[in-house]
Amino acid sequence: MILYLPNGRTVSIPFLRHGGKTHVEGVPVPHSLLMEQAQEGVPLILERGGRVLPLRPTHAESLSSLKRRTQIIYPKDQGLILLWADIRPGHRVLESGVGSGALSVSILRMVRPGGHLVSVERREEHAEEALKNIRVLDPAGPSDHSLLIGDIYDPELSLETHGLFDRVILDLPEPWKAIGNVKKVLRPGGILLAYVPTPLQVHTFSLALMESGHFHLIRTVESIVRDWEFGPQSIRPAHRIVGHTGFLTTCRFSPEKSPYIPWEAPF
Repeated sequence: MILYLPNGRTVSIPFLRHGGKTHVEGVPVPHSLLMEQAQEGVPLILERGGRVLPLRPTHAESLSSLKRRTQIIYPKDQGLILLWADIRPGHRVLESGVGSGALSVSILRMVRPGGHLVSVERREEHAEEALKNIRVLDPAGPSDHSLLIGDIYDPELSLETHGLFDRVILDLPEPWKAIGNVKKVLRPGGILLAYVPTPLQVHTFSLALMESGHFHLIRTVESIVRDWEFGPQSIRPAHRIVGHTGFLTTCRFSPEKSPYIPWEAPF
């Protein structure tokens, strides 16, 4: 639950529990009051005065409160990943570089019903934290989610037992090192997407894809989001902007080696 105050500030409450309290502007608010009287979208008068607007957090708002050891992929980039990778219900998706599990939850929301997500993470502590976050944000799991401890750079890593995947998502510093394993498990026509922060990584990855002879239609994009502020007599862009965070590179896979086919904007 998120409580919106009249001044625009927010108070996030991940869990409501009997006997619990949350401080709002320095005043303790019993969870029992919220559980008994709060209705989503209906202003609530607090026992000691003041008013809040209770709302269920959106998925993007929930991601901002995740416990994490690594930086999460921003919602603006997650939206592009789900779109450019064309992740749909029923798809089988492989991801590597799980981090806090934020993207994992977004992918699971898209592949249902009928799909499955396999996550590969090299570091056990990251995997454990990701699983905790996924259980909080996605209680429907883990029947359609598998998490493997392993290094997707390792040519000895066995993924074939999971069958072919429709999509592969890489959030890794050197995604070109995973191309060999990706070729083993990505179905013909499937999409490979990598998320990296620097142009040099994009360049190295793109050249490796082209030289392999199996990946075509390589495209790289980034998103920059700027909010606008409206007042009674003015309108202006917000001072704070979520600028560059990362590059998204997509391509299509062919099991037959052939000369590279470039991507060209259809419009």
